[in-house]
Amino acid sequence: MAVASQNIMIEAAFRRARAGDADAFAEWMKMVEHPLWRSLARFARHIDLEVVVQETFLRMWIVACDPGRHLEGEYASLKFALRVARNVGLEELRRTRCGSTVSFDEQPEPPVCFDFPDPLLKKTIYRCFDLLPQKPKSAMAARLQDGHLPDRELAGTLRMTLNTFLQNIVRARKFMAECLEKRGVRLEGIFP
Repeated sequence: MAVASQNIMIEAAFRRARAGDADAFAEWMKMVEHPLWRSLARFARHIDLEVVVQETFLRMWIVACDPGRHLEGEYASLKFALRVARNVGLEELRRTRCGSTVSFDEQPEPPVCFDFPDPLLKKTIYRCFDLLPQKPKSAMAARLQDGHLPDRELAGTLRMTLNTFLQNIVRARKFMAECLEKRGVRLEGIFP
């Protein structure tokens, strides 16, 4: 699918979300998630990007529900979401006190149009996910499916302590990174 037509679909979904369609907002989130993650890659070694993406989605939902806010221009919701994500990333850096040692001001903002991953990459990611040991896999699946919920609640649904849940998330991330690297997917500079 061409990037331009993807961006048109993104904006159409956001317009439907502004009209009160929560399913359209979920569709919008699915389409902008990858561009958000790509735009935040430079923050990856310093902060938890999942926190930034979830906060960005929350703020965009507030914008979508506010009849007094209007986003104008070509690809307005995507551009605004990228700006919100960048600002949330910088807020998170300051909150964790990393901002004094990390400077992103000189770096240009990422372009709005992104190439979406190819089918082989998707297949490789799913293959590695399928190979995860059971407990890390269930923890990661819960985080991916219900990432809007607090980790403590996710841990409870899996009958794990919070600490065990977080350890399983770390194990899952490490396993996925190693598995993807073995299959030729270079993660250097993307994940810590």
